[in-house]
Amino acid sequence: MPYNDLKYISERKKHLFLRDEIEEAIKAKNIDRGKFHEYSKQGYTDIISKFYFTFADIKNYPVGRQTLEEYNMHFREELYQEYIACSLNYESHAGYIQAIKAGIPDEDKLFLILSDGWVYEGEKDAMFAVLEEVYDIRDFYIISPKFSWFTAVSKIEDSACLYRQTSDKNETAR
Repeated sequence: MPYNDLKYISERKKHLFLRDEIEEAIKAKNIDRGKFHEYSKQGYTDIISKFYFTFADIKNYPVGRQTLEEYNMHFREELYQEYIACSLNYESHAGYIQAIKAGIPDEDKLFLILSDGWVYEGEKDAMFAVLEEVYDIRDFYIISPKFSWFTAVSKIEDSACLYRQTSDKNETAR
């Protein structure tokens, strides 16, 4: 059932919908929990806060009590931005997700933050194997564990962009 068709389901179930979809994909793909898993709920706030304070333009667009879903992200102007992919250029969801995967630097572990507020951690291959299976995902962010870069993927804009600290723009990590 697509997320937009959930109008008759409670808010709690809507909030859990994407998390449940990801859990089903992890099981269906037999992904080792050591390679991709939900991040500790006690650590969610730290990861999301570090993401906001590292990349968001909080000086001009302060962060209140909004969730990522409610907060219209305004990223810092000094970040280097690189277009990765547009979903309209791919015949399949899997093709689009693979283009995003090819466009981001290699790291041992990555963070995945969903606009619903869920946080995951894992290896790139395992993360993207799961993302290929989750069609109703809206906005999400893939973040380097060092918080030196992130990729924003927007369902509204049908695109993915890589952002880096300007000191890292000459890095050839791919």
